[in-house]
Amino acid sequence: MNLNLDPSSIFEQTTLPRFSVAQTILYHLLPGVFIALVFVALARFTNPFGWPPSLALLLTWLVAGIPILVGLLFYYGRQQNGALSLNGVLLYREPLPWRQYAWLVPVLLVWAALASTLLYPLGESLQHNLFGGWPAWLNLTTLAQNPTQYPPATLWMIVALSAVLNIAVPITEELYFRSFLLPRIPASPRWAPFWSSLLFSLYHFWLPWDVLGRMITLLPVVYVVQWKRNVYVSILVHCLLNLLGTIGLAAVVMGAGG
Repeated sequence: MNLNLDPSSIFEQTTLPRFSVAQTILYHLLPGVFIALVFVALARFTNPFGWPPSLALLLTWLVAGIPILVGLLFYYGRQQNGALSLNGVLLYREPLPWRQYAWLVPVLLVWAALASTLLYPLGESLQHNLFGGWPAWLNLTTLAQNPTQYPPATLWMIVALSAVLNIAVPITEELYFRSFLLPRIPASPRWAPFWSSLLFSLYHFWLPWDVLGRMITLLPVVYVVQWKRNVYVSILVHCLLNLLGTIGLAAVVMGAGG
């Protein structure tokens, strides 16, 4: 078994075939189906213990989300290379001068933060009007709405897990969706970022009301990845945006007297 984990070979840019439409949809959405199913199972199991759904989702990423995405990367690498190797699998890693990172990342981060904030009421409205029957034990806003119902130890465990996973998950997702899938979408460079953003948003089956807001927030970032052939831009923006979420969560916990 040749893991072939040398970075220079893992990210080697090679001539690659495009996926079919069916393959593109399956590679984007099937991981979301499995992640959602594991989340539902864990949330159902942990709900009687008084754990918030957000903790079940964090545990889902630990036991299923990250392993599924990484496993699919190695699965494709094995299919392509005949060995357990990532050679030629992860693309869009062309060098970018630091001065371009210095303006692209802040601009995209400000856009993403503003867009997600301004579009949050839209998600709430869609959740209320279209998903009013969504079970409370799957509602990820429960913690923010009433954090005092949970023990401080549980709250700080969520903050700690969030701090770690809000780095690990964005890196994994960006490598999978933007470095692996985006270059293989069977569409022109003008349209590939659109389909990438749409399918990535749909893949979040556990947050169906956020599809439109997530897509609008994400679209400029994916276009820059396509334009610059550089996945590190989206990794940085995604990690920093999630870090802001962790800081906000910590503030909620402290405000609740945790």
